[in-house]
Amino acid sequence: MKALIASLLATLTLAGCISDTGINPTESSASIAKPQTSEAVNVILETDLGDMILRVDTDKAPITSAYFLRIIDNGLYNGATFYRSASLDGEAGPQLIQGGILQGALTQTGPISATNFQIPTLPDVERTSLTGLTHQTGTVSFARDLLDTGVVIPEIFICLRACSWADEGARSVPDTHGFPAFGSVLKGMDTVQAIANQKTNGETSIKFLQGQIHSTPVVIRKAYRAPN
Repeated sequence: MKALIASLLATLTLAGCISDTGINPTESSASIAKPQTSEAVNVILETDLGDMILRVDTDKAPITSAYFLRIIDNGLYNGATFYRSASLDGEAGPQLIQGGILQGALTQTGPISATNFQIPTLPDVERTSLTGLTHQTGTVSFARDLLDTGVVIPEIFICLRACSWADEGARSVPDTHGFPAFGSVLKGMDTVQAIANQKTNGETSIKFLQGQIHSTPVVIRKAYRAPN
């Protein structure tokens, strides 16, 4: 599962942009425990290969949803990328796509830790047993820093089929909490599939990710809340 957190190190330019947004690099549950609304919020991602609408479940996953919406509202995903397609269940065809602000880390060497750069992280992992949001087709979830702190990092992954390894209890490193699912694809699974189908012979210094990185990352042109 190292692949889900392998892109933890951002470029200095990215780190500078993040630090200017007003987002605390390490969010606490006290600071973001409640989102702006208790109802589901839709977020639109406009990409080079089409748009998708994500349903953010602020009711079932309030802490993770608030973290995601803070990132969206501060514009951190504008110009970000989807840069990875992978199968982690041994079956043919991509099982997930992953993207966010840390694509520049793929050729980074040295120790990997969320503490190395000023990126907005979340120490609280809302477990699937608490939210009831398991990793099924279309589920949207966050990656974690599995090699060091275990915190949630600002990289999302979207499941193209069930990802049971991401649910609570399916793994023991760094704990049994799994990954914090917080929403689903409401519209645009065809865009998700198109992103997943990109060629994956992109450059990376991380051995485990070889053969999973897009030759040409798919740009998220704009990410924003859908109008009510």
